Amino acid sequence: MKKAKHIVDRLIEGIIIILVVSMVGANFWQIFTRFVLGHAANWTEEFMRYALIWLTMLGVPYAYGRDQHIAIEFLVNTFSRLGQMRDQLFIECVILVLSLTVMIGGGSMVTLNARGQTSAALHMPMEFYYLGIPICGVLMVFYTLPRIIKVIQSIQNEKRLAKEVK
Repeated sequence: MKKAKHIVDRLIEGIIIILVVSMVGANFWQIFTRFVLGHAANWTEEFMRYALIWLTMLGVPYAYGRDQHIAIEFLVNTFSRLGQMRDQLFIECVILVLSLTVMIGGGSMVTLNARGQTSAALHMPMEFYYLGIPICGVLMVFYTLPRIIKVIQSIQNEKRLAKEVK
């Protein structure tokens, strides 16, 4: 599983790098065409908007998988060690359910509903843009399942250690 995670992480990193570099290039091109040529390229704004959407849809699971997401822990830190683990399990389960229902289920419906539509400036199929939502959901499930297993194992170990101490 670690090897698969490493491969997925590297793939996402590569795509994110390409997206950021492309966005910077498109932004410079828009500035150049607007101020030097006197007429801004009409495709750059749309490209940057959709690239940012994909950047977000890939960046969220990537940061989550590397434990680099935002977390507010001041309340959880007051819990016992076992309480913190149970809280973590609850959070992971909520993320799994939301990823399956909202991101994969809802995102798939939105993607299918966009069939036949094209974007205004780039004339790209709109399914391509909306496809980021279910892909984000699949990646979130990919990162969440091992975390749930790890937390469950930690809870079982903690309970076993507590019984041994008694």
